[in-house]
Amino acid sequence: MTTELLQAVDDLTLPRNVKVPTDDGHTWATEDPLLVQLQEAVSSSLSSGSGSGGAPWTRNVLDSDALHQAAIITSTIGDWCRIAGATVTRDPVQDLRAWYAKRLSTRDPEAFYLSVLQAWVTTIRTIVNPPKTLQILGACPVCKEVTYTNSAGETVSNPLVMTYRPDTANMHRAARASCRVCGTVWQGVEAMEELDTELREGDTPTQTLPNEVEVL
Repeated sequence: MTTELLQAVDDLTLPRNVKVPTDDGHTWATEDPLLVQLQEAVSSSLSSGSGSGGAPWTRNVLDSDALHQAAIITSTIGDWCRIAGATVTRDPVQDLRAWYAKRLSTRDPEAFYLSVLQAWVTTIRTIVNPPKTLQILGACPVCKEVTYTNSAGETVSNPLVMTYRPDTANMHRAARASCRVCGTVWQGVEAMEELDTELREGDTPTQTLPNEVEVL
């Protein structure tokens, strides 16, 4: 499990190379550590004159969820450092690596820390790169409804909705579809393939997954 713990720490604190689509195919770029990306999501300079190195009070909060998560993560890392005997600097990247170096000489149970770190990785990636939402045209294959009532009380067509991450190797593995009428959920490769088959075989004309969908 030590390897998994280090991987989670690295994901949060080290830059990584990522493949970026271009008109000519793909190119490679360097992505900032996730904790740095979270900090960048929290605030930005009020003006170009203040620059990225401007004082914190010269910036506007852009994302309240990012601010909340950043505060929790920074505070938690600080608590871990104090418990482990590491110096707290309030720089989450520096402090997390200092904590990891200290805990290598201890026998603290790793399962708890691993679950927390992996949850942070998922949360930050969702904040900085939220999943895309697609409306699937047609009827729900379970309840057969072709309309649903939205939050404004309006009757709207196409109750099926799908969320996914286009940057994943297997889109269906990370995708989730649901019906806004009956609440049926399809999640995972097998479930999404089942939904695709049901849409193809349904009595009501529909569009199949994942290409023939309408972006919300």
